[in-house]
Amino acid sequence: MKEEHIFQHTQKIEKIANEVIAKIGNPVSVLQVAAVIESLGYRHVDCPVEFGRSNIFELSKDVYRICKLKVRSDKRAKKERMISLGERIWRFFKYYFSGLALGLPIVTQIAFIAFTGYSLWAWVKFTEAQATIVAFGTILSFLVTGGFAQVMGREVMYYLSIGDKMTAHGIGIRLFNYGVYVVVLVAILLFCSNLIFRLFPTNFIFLILSYYLLLSTLWLSSGMIYAAKGRISITIVLSIGTLIVIYLHKFKGFSIHTAHISGLAVANVLMYIWARYIFRLKGEEKKFRYASLKLKRNSVLVYVNSPFFKFGFYYFLFLFLDRIVSWTAYSKGKFYFFWFRTPYELGMDWALLSFGLTLAVLEYAVNDFSESLIPTQKKFQAFKVKSHNLWWYYNFYFFKISFLLVFGVLSIISVYVVVLKFGEIYQHIKEVREFFSSPITFKVYYFASISYLFLAVALMNNLFFFTLWKSNFGLNAVKIAILVDLVVGLFASRLISWEYGVFGFFAGSLVFAMLSTYYILKFMRTLDYQYYSAF
Repeated sequence: MKEEHIFQHTQKIEKIANEVIAKIGNPVSVLQVAAVIESLGYRHVDCPVEFGRSNIFELSKDVYRICKLKVRSDKRAKKERMISLGERIWRFFKYYFSGLALGLPIVTQIAFIAFTGYSLWAWVKFTEAQATIVAFGTILSFLVTGGFAQVMGREVMYYLSIGDKMTAHGIGIRLFNYGVYVVVLVAILLFCSNLIFRLFPTNFIFLILSYYLLLSTLWLSSGMIYAAKGRISITIVLSIGTLIVIYLHKFKGFSIHTAHISGLAVANVLMYIWARYIFRLKGEEKKFRYASLKLKRNSVLVYVNSPFFKFGFYYFLFLFLDRIVSWTAYSKGKFYFFWFRTPYELGMDWALLSFGLTLAVLEYAVNDFSESLIPTQKKFQAFKVKSHNLWWYYNFYFFKISFLLVFGVLSIISVYVVVLKFGEIYQHIKEVREFFSSPITFKVYYFASISYLFLAVALMNNLFFFTLWKSNFGLNAVKIAILVDLVVGLFASRLISWEYGVFGFFAGSLVFAMLSTYYILKFMRTLDYQYYSAF
């Protein structure tokens, strides 16, 4: 029995050593190791039971010794080598298709719409009144849950990356619960506001709240699965819900809203069950789980993640602000303060196709950046900081941004040509003819496609910031971009015509891209410090 305890303690100490190496590389002293171990959440009181050591400092000596042995072994086993062109191409396609897979659930829903006319929360034969109900609930669900999803992704993914599934599950569930509380609170506030100001008829508000509540909980539970990289399972669950919608409405005669609510309810239950299931502890994980890692206190969780929470909210606000501005402007046939406009949404959705293709490049860019940090640092001597920052990483950044822009332009042209060709081939279909019937759709597409390209540039810059936990750079840029979007959109939609709210999106995206590029160039000038101070 004693030997088994010693074996377990040794296994855990080696795991700690791996974490220390992953964070700081080759440690320089026992005290440095002690500081890192404490930053990982381990305490003096946990050491006797978990590691068989009296305190952190005794544990640090063993961890330091193991780290040194591992580092020396790695140096002997591996020699640095240049990555060949073929390997670079392979890495690009690997990460690019991984990035495309992130959008697989949405692509599947678009495919359902194209081939069946249904998705889990949309229908091609919606009236504008029905579309208004769904659009309002959908936009509100993204705004309320965006911050929680951003934090969930970072926290859950971090603990999974160090093999601590138990803590990842605990913090994911906690964030899910907090998100649900806020979602319900906003629903109550919206209902009370509608009683006072009569924004929508009573039957409208109940339907809006139904879509809003179900979609919000769906985004929260799928956020945990996304963090665990379970993209296929999300696609399957959404597809099951969509098939239920089709069955109930098309074959059983239920109203479209009843069918949607039923499909969403089933999808929510399945998504939550699956989210709990994928975090289950298996055989060896139960034996060697990180019992000493405690969930962060609420105050710590809020302090550490508040910038990322804010960015998640600001990002979705920016993404939907032009629609909010345009659809609240005066227009013929508008019945309520917020009124869905089909030609505008079709133009935005058309542009979204090229945005999705371009966005997948970011997966390659950010992984290439994070994987280059340590190898590149080792290539430069300590007194050659400028060469490291200004020569290597400036070139690295300008290559990535140039590639993104070229790829984005080609994506816009390709999507435009393919969609027009699709329209010519299937013009005998009524829905296809209606898609191309309004000049507003084309007008919105032209501006939105370029706007999304600017947004892709801004998002790539922000992913570099997020890699080294410097989210404040991105926050400054997105806040100014939102203000520009709002001001330009209001003036254009009120002084020219309602559909020119897209000008706000165009101006805001341009400002977002320019400001974030300005900040990233400053960031790269001091990259050695930014990396040193990141963890």
